[in-house]
Amino acid sequence: MLEEGRALEVVGISAFDERVYRGVLASPGITVQELVRRSGESAGRIQSSLSRLRAKGMVSRLWGRSPRWTATNPGAAIRSLVRGMQGELDRLTDTADELEAAFRTVGQGTDEGGQLEVLAGPEEQARWYVRLQQEAKEEVLTFDRPPYVLDYHNPLQTGLLRSGVRYRTIYVPEAFDHTGALDEVGSLIKAGEEARVLPELPFKMAIVDRWRAVMPLQMDPPLTRGVLITGSTMVMALVELFERMWREALPVRPELWQELGDSRLEPTDPGPPVADLDPEAGPLIPTEGTPAQGALSPAQGALGRTAGGPGPAAGTVSPAAGALGPATGALSPAAGALSLEDRRLLALLAAGLKDDAIARQLGTSPRTLRRRLRHLLDELNAETRFQAGAQASRRGLV
Repeated sequence: MLEEGRALEVVGISAFDERVYRGVLASPGITVQELVRRSGESAGRIQSSLSRLRAKGMVSRLWGRSPRWTATNPGAAIRSLVRGMQGELDRLTDTADELEAAFRTVGQGTDEGGQLEVLAGPEEQARWYVRLQQEAKEEVLTFDRPPYVLDYHNPLQTGLLRSGVRYRTIYVPEAFDHTGALDEVGSLIKAGEEARVLPELPFKMAIVDRWRAVMPLQMDPPLTRGVLITGSTMVMALVELFERMWREALPVRPELWQELGDSRLEPTDPGPPVADLDPEAGPLIPTEGTPAQGALSPAQGALGRTAGGPGPAAGTVSPAAGALGPATGALSPAAGALSLEDRRLLALLAAGLKDDAIARQLGTSPRTLRRRLRHLLDELNAETRFQAGAQASRRGLV
C-alpha cells in the first residue's frame, strides 16, 4: 500500500498523485508493475499519475527497455511549482484590479444608489476600518467617539500621514477619558493629524477618499452591526455633515498637546477644602449681576465655531456648539502670561471634559485640580469653568 499524502494539493498535486510520488521517492528506479502491486490500482491509473507528475517536474523516466521511474529533487521541484503559482497569483491580482475598475465605472453609470453592505459583528467592522485606511490615497475623515471595536491606538495612521494621506478627526470629550489619550492624540497631531473637538457627535464613522464610509448601525455596545457604503449620494451626504460639524468644532492646537514632563500640575499644600466646580459636563449660565461674558447653552459642553472659517470664534457661534455672546470683560495681566499647563488645562475645559478626566490626563489629584481651576477662574474673571475655557479660546490662549 502506498503511503497516504495530501500535503501537495496546494500546488496542484492530488492526494493520489502524491501517494504515487512518495512510492517513487522511496524506491528509485521502480517500475509501473511494482507500483501497481503496492497500490492495488490499475496500470492505466498509475501510468496517468506518473505522466502528470512528470509534467510538473516531480519524477523522471529512466533510460532503458523496461520503463522505470525515479523522483526528482523534491525541494527544487516544489519551489519551482510555488514560483509558478506566485506568477499566476500576480496575474490574478492584476485581473482583479482591472475588474474592480470596470465595476466602479459601471456602478457610477447605472447604479446611482451605490453599494450598501451590512457588516455583522464588531470584528468585521474592525477589519473594514483597517482595510479602508490601507486603501486610502488622499484623505480620511473620522467621527471619534465611544464605544470602540479596536484599541484607541491606531498604528496605521502615523505611517499613512507620513505618506501624504490627510487625516481630519472630530473627537468628543469622552474619547479622552482613558489614561494616555491626550498623549496619543498629541503624537498624531505632531505627525500631521488635524484634530477638533465637539461636545457631542451623532454617531461614529470613517470616510475614505470621499468614496467609502464605514459606520455602526447602532451606538449601544456591543457594536454588533455596521454598514459599508460605497460610491453613493449617502457618502456625499456624510461628507457634507462632516464638513459642517468640522466648521463648528473647536480646534486642538498642537503646541498645547506636547509632553508636559515635569511641568505637570504638582500637588502643593491643600489648604482649606475647595468646593467642587460645576461637576456636570454642561456649562452654566452666569448668575444675574455678573459681568456679561457670554452665556453658554446648557445643552452643550464646548465652545462651537463660526461657519466662516477655522480660526477661534470671535463672537456668537453656532447654537449646535453652544452660543457665546460678545465678551465685555478683559483679561487680567496675569491671564495674558498663562503657563503651558494652564493653557492646556483651559483647552480641556473648553473641550468639555469633566474634572476627573482632566485630573487623569494632567496627572494630578482632583482636589489640586479644583484649586487650580479656582485660581484660573479668578484670573479670567469667569463665573464657571466652561466660561473660562470658552473665553480663553476666543482670546487665542488655547
